[in-house]
Amino acid sequence: CIRDSPFVVASSPLTSNIEVLMEADRAGAAAASTKLTFIKQPFYGKLRMYNDPKVGSIVCHDRRLDIEEGERLVEEAKKKTSLVLLTNITHDGRDLEGWARLARAMENAGADIIEANLICPNIILTAKQLAQESDGEKGEEGGAIAGQDPDAARNIARALKESVDIPVVCKLTPNVTDITAIALACEEGGADGICLAGAQLSLPPVDIYDPDSVYPLLSGAAMGSLGGPATRLMGYADVAQTARRIGIPIIGGGGLQTWQHAVEFMMWGASLITVCTEIMWRGWEVVTKIVTQMEAFRQEQGYASYEEMVGRALSNLRPAAELGAIPGAPVVDLEQCIGCGLCVKPGHCFAVSMVDDKAVVDPPLCYGCGICVALCPTNALSFA
Repeated sequence: CIRDSPFVVASSPLTSNIEVLMEADRAGAAAASTKLTFIKQPFYGKLRMYNDPKVGSIVCHDRRLDIEEGERLVEEAKKKTSLVLLTNITHDGRDLEGWARLARAMENAGADIIEANLICPNIILTAKQLAQESDGEKGEEGGAIAGQDPDAARNIARALKESVDIPVVCKLTPNVTDITAIALACEEGGADGICLAGAQLSLPPVDIYDPDSVYPLLSGAAMGSLGGPATRLMGYADVAQTARRIGIPIIGGGGLQTWQHAVEFMMWGASLITVCTEIMWRGWEVVTKIVTQMEAFRQEQGYASYEEMVGRALSNLRPAAELGAIPGAPVVDLEQCIGCGLCVKPGHCFAVSMVDDKAVVDPPLCYGCGICVALCPTNALSFA
């Protein structure tokens, strides 16, 4: 844990200038990862997003920092905040010296940790996915492109470790067949940690009445980085399977909205948790609530430290063939049942019926899927 708290503000518009970093510090964050920095960014974007708070967000266009801007931000943040500073960097060429140059500059500016960006799809991956040829026209290899290649990831991690004395964390893209293979390669390269946090390549819904309008205030549409609630369950899986295979700490996130989500990420194997979208939607009080309520939970449950929570759920993880189905069916609390009939809607189920405006479950017909329990608006159905 960092500064007695596991909370890291993710690299994003929330960490792009000193004003927001000071807000993060005041809200109780322990650490922040500064906005993605290049030697020179490939294009100067403006923040454009798709947002649906019930589903998620997609960022397809945003401004990053050039190396001089990144250095100044780190220097200023070290003077004006008590945050542990990760600095998110990437290099969009095939040479490793560009990565090393960025890392040395950030270390000299005062960064505490280098965060190698092997995740961002908006650098080259989105263009490559749309190209007719498999290789990029200029041979670029930054962001999520490098994060799809174990050899590239290993070499980048090694080059960074040889260039600086501070820890190196590799932030990985989920747009791979096996994320654990990339994590292992980074560990082999000497990485001190792994960050796993959303960023599945995604597109917004189309306005079927105006299909030429996709993102607000943007001409054209690009695939972008998915954040928010839609990424959380995938995030648990990425963290859990990676935690079982590597021996270095994980920063976990993606769709994290509440303190309970934060604890769940830790119990699936994350040593630290990271948040972006929810703060962008709801404000800095999100940080304060999560940090305060996590600490209350830790004390109430008798955990001596946050480290004791890490990986507590991993012993449950096993192949499907080794799972044991427990017989049973939901029971109905008749006092709570309001007779709404939602529990009889599932198309595959014949176990639930309505009798005198109350739900009745026939156990021999029940699959045990739990859908009726999830649908019930009054919690009248449960696996007692």
